[in-house]
Amino acid sequence: TSRSCSTCAMPSSAVAESQRLIVNARIATGDPRRPWADAMLLEGDRVIAVGSSAALRKRAPQATAIDAKGADVSADGAPFTQRPPR
Repeated sequence: TSRSCSTCAMPSSAVAESQRLIVNARIATGDPRRPWADAMLLEGDRVIAVGSSAALRKRAPQATAIDAKGADVSADGAPFTQRPPR
């Protein structure tokens, strides 16, 4: 089976295998209502979603999980100038 995608027609299993889920991270979202997240779902070199580890694990249970061990993670490589309170 293929999934709908404007740029590809990869089988669902191939998409799941190419997904990586970074968990236990500190991710600046740029959203003042939710300035920090702890997980990011990637497909290839694209960020698919940012949110909680639990929500993204449910969304992509087949994704390869990578434990960031509390490290700051940025999708664009920009340096962080502030950190969330611990």
